[in-house]
Amino acid sequence: MKTALWVLLSVVPAAAAAAGNSVIGSKHDLSASGPGPIRALSEGNPCVFCHIPHGGSEGLSNRPEVTAKYRPYESSTMSARPGVPTGTSRICLSCHDGTIAVGKTFRRHIEMTVGAIPQERRSNLGTDLRRTHPVSFRPAPGSIAHAPSKKGAVRLDASGQVQCTSCHDPHREFIDPVQGKFLVTSNRRSTLCLSCHDAAAAEGPDSAHAGSTASFGPAEGNEGSFRSVGEAGCAACHVSHGAEPSGRLVRKPPADDDAACLRCHASAVTRLHLGNEISKPYGHGGQGRGVHDAAEGRAGKRALPEDAPGTPRHAACVDCHDPHKATARPAPGAPAAGGALAGVWGIDQHGSRVEQVQFEYEVCFKCHGDSANAPQARGPIPPDTVRRRLADANLLRVFSTSSPSFHPVVAPGRNLDVPSLKAGYTAGSLVYCGDCHASDAGPGAGGGGPRGPHGSVFPHLLERSYATADFTVESESAYALCYKCHDREKLFSDQFDAFQRAEGTPTGSLHRVHVRTRLAPCSSCHAAHGVSSRGGSESENAHLVDFDLSIVSPAPGGQVGYRTYGPRAGSCTLTCHSETHSDARHTY
Repeated sequence: MKTALWVLLSVVPAAAAAAGNSVIGSKHDLSASGPGPIRALSEGNPCVFCHIPHGGSEGLSNRPEVTAKYRPYESSTMSARPGVPTGTSRICLSCHDGTIAVGKTFRRHIEMTVGAIPQERRSNLGTDLRRTHPVSFRPAPGSIAHAPSKKGAVRLDASGQVQCTSCHDPHREFIDPVQGKFLVTSNRRSTLCLSCHDAAAAEGPDSAHAGSTASFGPAEGNEGSFRSVGEAGCAACHVSHGAEPSGRLVRKPPADDDAACLRCHASAVTRLHLGNEISKPYGHGGQGRGVHDAAEGRAGKRALPEDAPGTPRHAACVDCHDPHKATARPAPGAPAAGGALAGVWGIDQHGSRVEQVQFEYEVCFKCHGDSANAPQARGPIPPDTVRRRLADANLLRVFSTSSPSFHPVVAPGRNLDVPSLKAGYTAGSLVYCGDCHASDAGPGAGGGGPRGPHGSVFPHLLERSYATADFTVESESAYALCYKCHDREKLFSDQFDAFQRAEGTPTGSLHRVHVRTRLAPCSSCHAAHGVSSRGGSESENAHLVDFDLSIVSPAPGGQVGYRTYGPRAGSCTLTCHSETHSDARHTY
């Protein structure tokens, strides 16, 4: 019978083998006539490396017991917990973990051209299984994964577990005629992956990546001759074997948390080069290698917003973008979030978690709200010297509708009389955080670069210049950020800004005297974000007034303050540029 079996195997037509319908001629053909560098010196039967053809007390497996100690796959977002490899996975790993000679079978040792699979070969998966798709586990109900259809190509084993053979047919190499790899079906457009992974959870209906027609090459991770990013699907970013060991099967190398994204987004694959942006002096890129975790902010996981001052800060691409659900849909208007933020969780204006942001600021509040380690709380860092009397690093409080005054990010500002606004803006207008914090080369600044707060040459990741140094000579460029919304000529015109002291002495434009004549920067009087109710009041901090104590000092008696007396009337008590104001009242 053994002879008859070998004769039968040896006469399988070459065409059938070439078509991937037989182990003969495949990479698993380890016989002396096999095609690869790993093959027997004289053994002619390709089946005996894995099977005892006629059964026996040992069953059909001819592979020896595995004694290696494995480190199973780990992921903070995975419900199931893979254990020690069992079933067919144990059989596969008896060759593919690289610890046992390929020719060592249960019955005898077969002489081979090599012993174990060399470590440098990709088929050597090693014993650290964090880098490979989890096996020997049952899909957990309610997760993004589910048991595949019993009629599909992907199957669970008899005990309902995922095994190597769920995705691989070890006898047929080219069921997928392009990729090969013994896949049970083609994985073009993620067909294989979506047999278990929930398409609705994995990607949105208008996913920019899933629908991308951009071509990419081996340098960007194209290992399957895919014609586009969309055709590659999951395989554009993920690999089943040899992945980054921190979880989620992200393609290596993990230079930092952004490496997987920048493989394409800092290359010719995309029209806009984000690598240039995040490498600018001020930006969100490269902060905290390996710190980001997809389970951040969830109960029992690493807290975000951070709850301890010493927690490392970080800003990775996936903190703001969900690569599976992001779309090219433009933002509809402040403060509504655009498609680039689709699928991202955030913190709403009340400090509560929302699973899908509706407004752009909800993404920003994840790190710039209740985080206990906000660096602004430690004070200014040179060369920035602005020191607020009522400094508050929690922008959730600053932009609260209960705050004395705030820029209109969450809601329209309190001041209904803003005559300096440019055409198109009113006192009821809202703005995005990204209207001020964005690329200096982006469309908002008149350039052709990418949108969003990726990087800028200006401090605080500002889109345009915002001078804060005392004695700055006023110019259109010095305060370009302010002049984006506020009309420069109106600000310095007597028609809109004329004021006089309480005793009736006319002095001309309030802003012209301070900014152009006395060379005091806008920031000497105004806090750009606003003033929170934590120490601030509606009477003392209207109009975003909170003095910069590096420029303004107390008046005799130790007071620094401003008070409003209704529309276009107020007073200051302070010393600035050697001039003292003691409840100096003015109308304008």
